[in-house]
Amino acid sequence: MASWRISGSRALLTAGVALTAVAAATFPAQAAHAPGGVDDWGTVVDTTDCVQADAWVVRVKGLGKIIDAKLFQSHYPITPQAPKQHAGGKELVNLAPKGIGLGKVSALYSRAMGHAHPASTSGGSDVPARGEVYADAGGAAVDIGLPYIQNPTGGTQLSPFGVHVEGISVSAYSQPGKPVSFTGGAARGYISVAGARIIDIPPIWAVNLGVRIPEDYTQAPLALATTNEQVTTDIKGNPTKGPNGAYKYDPKSTSGYVNGIHASVLGTDVADVTVAHAAVLRDPAITDKFAVKAPAPTGQRAGSDRAAVPGLPENKSCAPFAPPGAAAAGMRDVSSCW
Repeated sequence: MASWRISGSRALLTAGVALTAVAAATFPAQAAHAPGGVDDWGTVVDTTDCVQADAWVVRVKGLGKIIDAKLFQSHYPITPQAPKQHAGGKELVNLAPKGIGLGKVSALYSRAMGHAHPASTSGGSDVPARGEVYADAGGAAVDIGLPYIQNPTGGTQLSPFGVHVEGISVSAYSQPGKPVSFTGGAARGYISVAGARIIDIPPIWAVNLGVRIPEDYTQAPLALATTNEQVTTDIKGNPTKGPNGAYKYDPKSTSGYVNGIHASVLGTDVADVTVAHAAVLRDPAITDKFAVKAPAPTGQRAGSDRAAVPGLPENKSCAPFAPPGAAAAGMRDVSSCW
């Protein structure tokens, strides 16, 4: 299993706070963040076709309860706040909702689609597929601060708490007759505090690998962070629960969401950020009738009208389909999945 790497003396914060990697022994691991409710899935709306998808590049909540912004959000079905997809080129985009500087992102993309999946090559037409639902998001470089303070000499941001990732990508995919599947990963990344890189994030991310600050559980946590956070939900976006009523990952669930990175600074002014989010909902009672049937004998036509689906790549950290063309062009100079 991949692990966090705490970078030598940089792990010694001025307050003497210690950091530790925490991962559950079971697979899939439980998220370091306790899943909340429907809002963590995304924007749930009424639908008649029983599939729904949501994706965004960055979401920030908190900072004194003055902000809750989903940046570059895509949604199926399309809503007034969220189109089907976003795609950007190599240019850096400044993130400043409500005039609050949160960072920069380049070669961004997010997509959400129902009854279809993307073409296996960047820029191709969507492939119709009844009953399917798909979402993905990512970017070539994402630099987020809570709040963001740029380093005037370049290099690591000076934000009180910062997250930097390159070549990040996540996807959520649900097909009739199958449970939801997730992918998540990045080429490289780090978490910083006041200009010091305190954690280097490995290229291969274990599912729900997290860190708690401080490690002493007799003390209240000051911050939490999780990479490749994967959470299963019911068909309404509520996290699945075990017999004791607490969240439990359900390997049979057809719905859920994945966050590339989920980081929270706790305290009186709680701040929470997710970078690269993909979420899907699919009601199997309605959509499983579209599942692919066994191949028909030679000379007979198969009983399904769904197009063949490209298999997931062997590298599970990569999304199963290429990002939109504009974003893919901006990601060529980054060591990522493409």
